[in-house]
Amino acid sequence: MDTPSILRYRTAIRRLGHSRPVALAQAQGLIAPDFSFFDYGCGFGEDIQLLRDSGIQAEGWDPHYRSETPLSTADCVNLGYVLNVIEDVREREQTLQAAFDLARRVLVVSVRVDQSLNSGTEFSDGLVTNSGSFQKIYTQAEFRQYLQTILGRKPYMASLGIAYVFKDESVESAHLARLSITPLKRERADLFAQFAADPDGQELVETTRKLGRSPLPSEFDRYPALLERFGSRSRIDRLVLGLLNPQTLAEARDAKRNDILTYFAMLQLRGVRPPPIRLLPPETQADIKLLWPSYKSAIEEGQQFLFKLGKPELIRESCLSTPVGKRLPADFYLHRSAEESLPALLRVLIFAARQIVGEVDYNILKFAMDGRKLSFLKYRDFDEEAHPELLHSVRVFLPSASYVIRDYSSSENPPILHRKESFVDPLYEHYTTFVELTRQEESRGLLSRPDIGFKAEWLRLLAETHLHIVGHQLRDQSLDVVLPSQI
Repeated sequence: MDTPSILRYRTAIRRLGHSRPVALAQAQGLIAPDFSFFDYGCGFGEDIQLLRDSGIQAEGWDPHYRSETPLSTADCVNLGYVLNVIEDVREREQTLQAAFDLARRVLVVSVRVDQSLNSGTEFSDGLVTNSGSFQKIYTQAEFRQYLQTILGRKPYMASLGIAYVFKDESVESAHLARLSITPLKRERADLFAQFAADPDGQELVETTRKLGRSPLPSEFDRYPALLERFGSRSRIDRLVLGLLNPQTLAEARDAKRNDILTYFAMLQLRGVRPPPIRLLPPETQADIKLLWPSYKSAIEEGQQFLFKLGKPELIRESCLSTPVGKRLPADFYLHRSAEESLPALLRVLIFAARQIVGEVDYNILKFAMDGRKLSFLKYRDFDEEAHPELLHSVRVFLPSASYVIRDYSSSENPPILHRKESFVDPLYEHYTTFVELTRQEESRGLLSRPDIGFKAEWLRLLAETHLHIVGHQLRDQSLDVVLPSQI
């Protein structure tokens, strides 16, 4: 049997945003302005240019498209979907080892896993595709074992088909610490990575780039498929925007610093002395060494940070700076799902309140702008009800360490919520549904009245205007048709 001519370069694809492994590694802090980056087998080099645009020292080499660039060491080396396309088993092993040798801190390596090819000719341990390229499809377990066998190190499996191979345990410990600090951000990173790897998602990003705006449904017929996999149209639009504008390292470092400051403040609120650093979890030790010149300086800053709780102007500033939430002149509201987005000072306030009342059932937090009060509010069926009723509230008075519980569960006229989208993150599953209802209500002038904060007054207004709400749709009572937004 004749050996087929393998056209490896045909597997390179054009991208508007980062490739999936690079997007994930950057979101998790492995690619950052403080670290150099080298893309081994970079194809057209979009990842390199996007990283350079964000201030990261990035270079890359490709045997077909950037063969003139010399190979060089870097803190982070990416071997993105290269092993799949090398048909020679020995060359594949040599390529993996060569990429790992270039990495000073970590190798990010990715392959196609657990997928099937529609057509192709069997060759070596894979298939030659109809385009003349070679593809080796791995299982996740096979991929993990392959890396460990060739490199002699246990890989960290970051996602399906994406692994990190660290050069030493200290670097890996620091990475695990980052993941343990902000689980919500890790979930978002996975969501962005999943969208970046989705063929329809990639097509939407490319279409958005060409048009310079989000395409209309008539311009992009794959919206229904994306809606099934990723939820609302608003979430999809924000995922596209996020891939075009990845997070910066400064934001990640600020989040870590806030977590450590919160930790020391919590210790002090509990009356517990900070333990010797050797007794802290290795992840926490790594964070402290990364962000402070010494353990003593970290403790001192944490103690100073706690004093900010007594400064109303700093509490107000934190409330106003939070990217999510509803702000009124004297109060700030936030859905529980967005708690991780709060500045450290507000998270310490929550912890302080829980020291007084313990864990309570709630879905909305209410902060007094002066920091003296915090309420845990429980609304009935927040996602399902268009205007949920308040079931109970636990208001904590922090200076006096006292609290008041109010039960509205049997009230005939409980407080209700409007503009639910203002309480949640734009990536919240039902965000678009909430927004559309608010638009419909605003277009009919329903939200301009000052007396709609309670159920009875709200129902009276709907009756006066011959309207009612089914699900999250505003309808005319006489016609029972959905009223379109006029905004």
